[in-house]
Amino acid sequence: MKDQFAGQAIVVDNALGFWVHRVYQASRNEMFREFHDVGEDVTPEQWAVLIRLWEQDGRGQSELSEATFRDRPTMSRIVDGMEARGLLVRRKSPEDARVRTIHLTKKGRELEKKLVPIVKRIVERMVAGIDEHALETTRSTLRHMFENLDR
Repeated sequence: MKDQFAGQAIVVDNALGFWVHRVYQASRNEMFREFHDVGEDVTPEQWAVLIRLWEQDGRGQSELSEATFRDRPTMSRIVDGMEARGLLVRRKSPEDARVRTIHLTKKGRELEKKLVPIVKRIVERMVAGIDEHALETTRSTLRHMFENLDR
């Protein structure tokens, strides 16, 4: 931890945030490229919405914002774009007509069969040579760091 700093200077190559961001950016770029290669222009942000709706269809837009760590205006733009492409639709909630719920279309549901295997291969490449214990430690540590910052 102390090796991230040299006096008042930051040693970028040892900074945790730098590596978390770098892995995120590399995986994001790879995902977008591989989706594009199979004819799907699904952004990583849209991917996050899709996986949350595959988990539970019919979520409210606010719930999706929270589940994908996006602010409401950004989520609105993402949903607008996905709706324009026929991946999802907005419907009035049966419980509260003021609330719109987001539902996958057939096209949005079918993407799961096409895109999940691609992401699975990316993750397999990303974690190649890393033992399961190290991965669990990394996951646990990152969750703990997030919780520390989210308080």
